Formats: sequence, C-alpha cells, structure tokens
Amino acid sequence: MAFLITLGGHVFTEYTLQKTKLGIYKRKNFLGLLIHASLWTLAMCPGLALLGLFAPWKALFLLVTHAIIDFIKMRITIDKKNFFHPVNIIDQLMHFLTVIIVYIT
Repeated sequence: MAFLITLGGHVFTEYTLQKTKLGIYKRKNFLGLLIHASLWTLAMCPGLALLGLFAPWKALFLLVTHAIIDFIKMRITIDKKNFFHPVNIIDQLMHFLTVIIVYIT
C-alpha cells in the first residue's frame, strides 16, 4: 500500500502537474522548480511515513536531489521531449534511485 501511495504521488506530481502552469513556470523560473520539487517531496512523504521510514533529512534529501536532477535535465534539453526520450528515461531513473536510497537508509 505504501508503495502504491508513493508511486501515485510520483505520477501525479511528475506528469499531471507538468501539464499545468506549474510545468511551464518551473522551466522559466527557479522558484517554479522549487515549488515542483516541494510538491513532489510532499507526495513522497505519506508512503515513507506508512512504512515507518520518514525522517526530515530524507524529505530534505528528496527535495534537493529532485530539484538538482530536474535543473540539470532542463539545461540538457530545452524542449519537452516525449516520455521515451533517453533524457526523460535517465531523469526518471535518477528520481527512482533517490527514492530507493531513502527507502534503504
């Protein structure tokens, strides 16, 4: 159940919110990127809490790494690429890796 909550939060914040003004704003303004990363982090926290894995440092780790990964991705590619573009696949693998790190520590 915790995994499904975490996955649902990830999908919602990564894909649903990307099609809104926030998705556009995050590409134009660092504050938009921080808002996006914060919402994503907040969406990850219930799954961590249900598993008894939540800690403030983990939330901070997820926030910072998510913002850095997305910042780098936006610097590599200006246009929004399709889901299966290698840049998007690497981006999602990096996000997945950060979640795994938080789950195993």
